Amino acid sequence: MLKIVCRGKMKEHFYRNAEEEYRKRIEKFIPIEITERDAAAHHRCTYHIYLDERGEEMDSRSFSHLLKELLLHHKTICFFIGGWEGFTERERERADRILSLSKMTFPYQLCRVVLLEQIYRALTMIKGISYQK
Repeated sequence: MLKIVCRGKMKEHFYRNAEEEYRKRIEKFIPIEITERDAAAHHRCTYHIYLDERGEEMDSRSFSHLLKELLLHHKTICFFIGGWEGFTERERERADRILSLSKMTFPYQLCRVVLLEQIYRALTMIKGISYQK
């Protein structure tokens, strides 16, 4: 199972529509839960990935390989997206891995959509399904 834990709320309808579309696509492969709550709160996850602009960057193929390995060895993989202030050092220390979507800074709402798109892309690579969108 995948969980995305988001500190900020998704208000804009265009982001919500994109999030819902990718959530539906992902659920064809694996259950996914998206919650809006304090990212620092305790969550039942076997692997914690924090998204931070100072984290490790990887291309889509590398992310696909990482996700495949994690899905083989972990029951619940959680991705954490901070709000406009990001994460504290204490929060970052809880992470099993820290990833960056880009060296550029994006609104956390857009990060949610980009992460979902990359998860969907990774799952299609894992399953050997063509994805040109």
